[in-house]
Amino acid sequence: MSLNTNDLQNTEKLDSRCSGARCYIMRFRWIALAFLLSLIVGSLIWLAAPLVVDDPAVALATHTPARQFFDGQGRLIHAERTYDAQWRFDIPLSQISFPAVATMVAAEDANFFQHNGIDYRAILRAFWMNLTFGRIVSGASTISMQVARLAAPQRRRSYWSKFLQASQARKLERRHSKEEILALYFNHLPFGGKIYGIEAASLYYFGKHANALTWAEASLLCGLPQRPNAYRPDLHLDKARQRQRVVLALMARHGLLSPGLAWHTYHIPLPLRNFSLPAEFMTREDTALAHYLRLAKTQVKNAFQIHIPLNWDVQQAIEQCLIQRRNALAGVRDGAAVLLDSRNGHVLALVGTLDYHSPLAGQVNACTAVRSAGSTLKPFIYAEAIDGGLICPETLLWDAPLRYATYTPTNYDGQFKGKVTAAEALSLSLNTPAIRLLAQLGPKRLEDRFASLHILATPRSRHADGKTDITPHGLSLALGTAGHTLLNLTAAYAMFARNGNYLPCSFLEDVSIFPSPPTAFPPTVCVLINQMLTQRALPACVLPVAWKTGTSNGNRDAWCFAYTPDFTLGVWFGNKSGSPSAELTGLHAAAPCAGAIMSMLYDNHAPPHWPSPAQNCQPATLCTETGLTAGAHCLRTFTAYAGKDIPLRLCTQCGHPVPSRPAILSPVPGHFIADVNGNVQLMLRATPSNVLWFIDNRYLGPLPDNSPRVFAVGNHSLTVVSPQDPPQTATVHFTVKTHN
Repeated sequence: MSLNTNDLQNTEKLDSRCSGARCYIMRFRWIALAFLLSLIVGSLIWLAAPLVVDDPAVALATHTPARQFFDGQGRLIHAERTYDAQWRFDIPLSQISFPAVATMVAAEDANFFQHNGIDYRAILRAFWMNLTFGRIVSGASTISMQVARLAAPQRRRSYWSKFLQASQARKLERRHSKEEILALYFNHLPFGGKIYGIEAASLYYFGKHANALTWAEASLLCGLPQRPNAYRPDLHLDKARQRQRVVLALMARHGLLSPGLAWHTYHIPLPLRNFSLPAEFMTREDTALAHYLRLAKTQVKNAFQIHIPLNWDVQQAIEQCLIQRRNALAGVRDGAAVLLDSRNGHVLALVGTLDYHSPLAGQVNACTAVRSAGSTLKPFIYAEAIDGGLICPETLLWDAPLRYATYTPTNYDGQFKGKVTAAEALSLSLNTPAIRLLAQLGPKRLEDRFASLHILATPRSRHADGKTDITPHGLSLALGTAGHTLLNLTAAYAMFARNGNYLPCSFLEDVSIFPSPPTAFPPTVCVLINQMLTQRALPACVLPVAWKTGTSNGNRDAWCFAYTPDFTLGVWFGNKSGSPSAELTGLHAAAPCAGAIMSMLYDNHAPPHWPSPAQNCQPATLCTETGLTAGAHCLRTFTAYAGKDIPLRLCTQCGHPVPSRPAILSPVPGHFIADVNGNVQLMLRATPSNVLWFIDNRYLGPLPDNSPRVFAVGNHSLTVVSPQDPPQTATVHFTVKTHN
């Protein structure tokens, strides 16, 4: 059978059609295969993406919040912005009110608790709405995706960035609970300007904490993050209210509120803060607290809610006392004070300057400045002497001229009192007895003691072998010439108040950083020192307060330290330039201020209760001539308290040959008749002729033989002291009477 031409043509057409269909089928197969491969690869990428992207929570953890300082009463007294000048206070979800949490979820991600980071239904809905309107009118970002965006705000908007957000959101959901994600979200949301986080927003716009937000307030705040600067209530209240209406409508749509309740909530008056004033947390650093807070930061680790033991009311009262006293002192421009809780070293108040803005070093903290401490170190010398068994409070010491090579110290008033008890010598702050004790102890021993108490500011010298030594100061160390700070000296005095346990100053309420305070002196030593320092009443104070004053050489610094078992106070007056003033003496300038502060502290406080010497000390039989442990040759003795378990030196003066005593040849004991002017002139003679003269306990020094002296009516005493060591004395008493 043969084919004609038409048949061949038809066959060719049929073949061409079949080959075209096969081509289309092949193309479809390749397209389907490519689509399937793409789907598989895309699925694999989608599944693997959370494994390789970063966790947004890790990045957000590096965004440190603002630092808050709370005083001893729990009041916020200062806040510092974040490194990028934001106001943001991180709080746990439990400190955010339920209305705020519920409103935010309804407004931003109604299915938050049902999805795993991606709301696929919301994506489809947004796609359809955007396609219908021809523009973007709805988004599908979940709260988890927004957290990812907050972790990388610099990322540009693109499909790739959306993919990364979605991947990070899924990773976030795998690693963290819904509550943790919500807390991250609330704490990092922008609320306009530099306000970030629900806590800062609540404080800024309403002046209240986030845990107190109502439905009305929450509906306003939770609408702000969509366009935080455009909806700021302090600048654009009308727009913020319009956004609030939308949020309430969303809440009604999701069944959180009924339409009627949503309408009612919208019409509740909002208690917005007065925006003409800065928010409480925005108040700039109070200059009265600047020095305190700077020192507190040195003890802070990574905390952002810092509780300090500061008593703000007491701080202000102390500053006023300092200012009033400074104003009464001629030529004095500045003062400082440190108040400690004697029990634990907490710094209850610290005033580092009286004029923070003064161009004359106003911002210098006088509490940490190194100054000459004058006689304020003497209690530590006496404590070391008691601890070493050299003295007890009743031991007799010599207050008389002395010379060590070229060093010839004197008392502040130039007078000498002769033989005095150790308690009197310390209470009256006599120089020569303290220097005699220091000479017996050795300056090196006291330097080591001062270094252990952190009150020696002089730097140590370094040797080639790496060892360090304290720069030696010699006997002048007793008069505070080594350089010391008010803060460290106050901490050292608090050691006496807590029976010998030393603690550095603590600017944090948590005292666990000092778990086992070292013992500087045994309790018995501290009890005796406290007894010695409470013999005289602190000026302007009737309470039993232990106190000690100090005046630096040249009247450049006036100090007073006062303490009880409850409080330890250090006060300083002076000029930061070092310029002197005749009124800069510890007794005149600093002591009255310390007394006023101590009286103020005990206005609503039980009086101080000091430990009894009977419980911490032991009675000892002492020699009347020396105040040391009586020996077999001591003829007269008495009983007094001495250090418990501390052997006191044995008296070696009695029963041993002593240098011949000096004798007063004129005048002799008896009565003398005054002339018509009520005076009598007497000639002063003694043997040997080089003795030192005291008239009525006032030091005159050496006098020529047969020196005339006028005496008024009354009782008088003459004492001469021999120049040898130990010195010998002779005393006569006489009376000048009027002629009857």
